[in-house]
Amino acid sequence: MGIFSNTGNILKGPSLPPPPPPLPLSKEVLRVNLCRIMDDRSQTLGVMDVLNKDGKILYSLATVELPWNNNQNVISCIPMGNYRVISYSSGKYGRCFWLIGNDNGGYQDNRITGNGYTRGSILMYATPKATKNLQGSIGLGLKFNTQTNQMGNQKGTGQFYLSPAKEQSQQALNKLLNTLYNVGSFRMEIKSAFPTVTDEDKNVYPALPQFFSGVAQQYAQKKNLAPNPYIAPK
Repeated sequence: MGIFSNTGNILKGPSLPPPPPPLPLSKEVLRVNLCRIMDDRSQTLGVMDVLNKDGKILYSLATVELPWNNNQNVISCIPMGNYRVISYSSGKYGRCFWLIGNDNGGYQDNRITGNGYTRGSILMYATPKATKNLQGSIGLGLKFNTQTNQMGNQKGTGQFYLSPAKEQSQQALNKLLNTLYNVGSFRMEIKSAFPTVTDEDKNVYPALPQFFSGVAQQYAQKKNLAPNPYIAPK
């Protein structure tokens, strides 16, 4: 996935324009709240609220991540907490966002720390499903896939299976890029949509619903991220 030049060619790698420089830490503002709503041990679904400078919600996106496996490299989503996010140009994914550090790791560059693990290279980019290639990154979508209530292959975000789900995921990324890419850097908070008393302990993961029903589905519907109409295969 890349961005297009004026001639319509896709730009990747060294052809990508450099991202804007990040802001000083003291100037960064909270611009994204990610509330996780479900973890069925194969994926984690969440609702991303994108904020203006005054903290008001501009719009919401659907997100998909790996399940929680104690922040282990490659197989787990990252811990809840506060993050510093920078604009990034990737030769593989085009323009996207890089979670460069978290509060638990003192916002050190490319160090996501929690539960005894330290990780890096965590991105937000266009992908509609939590495949093993996600490796802890965050996939974006316009709406959740509700065709079979997140069962079987019909998981993650977008309509149907791969297409148009992949295209819709890119549209979601483009929407976020249009809002925040030129900012350079900002803060993001990841938390549970259903807080419990264990939220005060960052080493304890609050239990999330295991099915896309009940409170999880109601939360998505309240944000206008479900239902997602079924598109029959051609």
